[in-house]
Amino acid sequence: TAKLQLCARNMMDLEDTYLVPAVAALVPEGEQKSFNNKVLRGLGLWDSRLHLVSMYEAVWEDKNNQKEQELFRKAIPSVPQMMIPRWKRKLYSPKTYMLD
Repeated sequence: TAKLQLCARNMMDLEDTYLVPAVAALVPEGEQKSFNNKVLRGLGLWDSRLHLVSMYEAVWEDKNNQKEQELFRKAIPSVPQMMIPRWKRKLYSPKTYMLD
């Protein structure tokens, strides 16, 4: 519904505006990578794919944020990057279609 969509968008905007910059400023990049790797291992195969697509969507949503896009390209191996369109179509979109 539109109300749920607005609520989700507001939550994402708050995270992007306050949480992400705070983490970037306070947590060293190496520690962020280590945490991301632990999260991906803990999620398992299917959920880690969904997580990667979500990360990709968040980074590329702001087309002017070249720094985040470059960090994503460096941090994520090339094979998973190549698989993102397929995972988006097969795994992510069926679970998130109501947010579009």
